[in-house]
Amino acid sequence: MFAWKLASVLLLACALIFHQPVTGGGPCNDYQKQEILRMCDPLKSTPIFTPARDGLCCKAVRRVPVRDMLCIAQLLSPLERAKYSAVKICSFKDACDWTQNHQGDVRNNHDLN
Repeated sequence: MFAWKLASVLLLACALIFHQPVTGGGPCNDYQKQEILRMCDPLKSTPIFTPARDGLCCKAVRRVPVRDMLCIAQLLSPLERAKYSAVKICSFKDACDWTQNHQGDVRNNHDLN
């Protein structure tokens, strides 16, 4: 009886971990992921950096709805996860935010023009 319960728990855990519902399109897609990887180059082997807000990396980040970098990180294949840093990818959301300066202070509205 214990083996049956253990198998049920493992099956439930796998279903919860690997569940990806088909909703007809999520907040991000593979094309956007490829653009982030190409323009931002978030390799694990390179130091953490802050991309220029008007650079190609941040332009690619802002093309993702609500700059959802967690969505981009979740699209990484196992080989890409070995090569690229999900932490760096997720950090691009705040780094490319026009409403904050690099120290995290909110800008005045006239600074955005």
